[in-house]
Amino acid sequence: MAIRRFYIEPEQLEKQAPRITGRQASHIRKVLRLPEGEAIVLVNGRGSVFNARITGFEQGAVRVAVEGQAEDHSESGLDLTVAQGFLKEAKMDDLLRQATELGITRWIPVITERTVARPDAGRLKKRIERWRSIAVEAIKQCGRSTIPEIYSTYDFSEVLDLAETVDLPVFFWENTDSPIPSPSVTRPGSVLLLLGPEGGFTENEARQAEKRGLRFASLGPRILRAETAAVAACSLAQYLFGDLQKSP
Repeated sequence: MAIRRFYIEPEQLEKQAPRITGRQASHIRKVLRLPEGEAIVLVNGRGSVFNARITGFEQGAVRVAVEGQAEDHSESGLDLTVAQGFLKEAKMDDLLRQATELGITRWIPVITERTVARPDAGRLKKRIERWRSIAVEAIKQCGRSTIPEIYSTYDFSEVLDLAETVDLPVFFWENTDSPIPSPSVTRPGSVLLLLGPEGGFTENEARQAEKRGLRFASLGPRILRAETAAVAACSLAQYLFGDLQKSP
């Protein structure tokens, strides 16, 4: 059986007696019932992986001993940003989980002209905290070592500014038949995927994106749900530019 992986806060690794705390500690003791001396793997969410062992238990925490840094081959070499038009209800939660599994580097919720869900500052803060928890659970499940950066909401114009800082900014729109640009001589090191909310982007937003030099792309002849489109786009980007296929 594979050695179990757990997230540990980076500051804990600096202590003489590091501890796993919170829900994970309860899960280790009450659900998994792992014994003292059990070998585990720790990830700090910043790209580092460590071999470790459980050394003891206390109220609300599990003590661990770090035995050394381990090799990590779970992270894609592609710097992949997903800028997603804000979706309603729990769709953003599910989408972030799937995008994290697909190796995204950062996650930016975007307010567009057709965005329906517009949480106020208080609700947004809680959503971001929830998204971070979801991302932590996702990296443990899929074997990643890095938590995606999770941003507060961007306006559409702010995303267009960000697009100028990446190698390949892609604007997904149903009113184009252009495929996602394939690599020619060199692969882009950084890619931005800009995807709309349930109602898609407006003609005005498409014109703005075109003026700013974004590459337009389609996801095929069928109209996809917003959350399906984002997963498809991430998969394509990792296949073309990342680690979902072996390098030629």
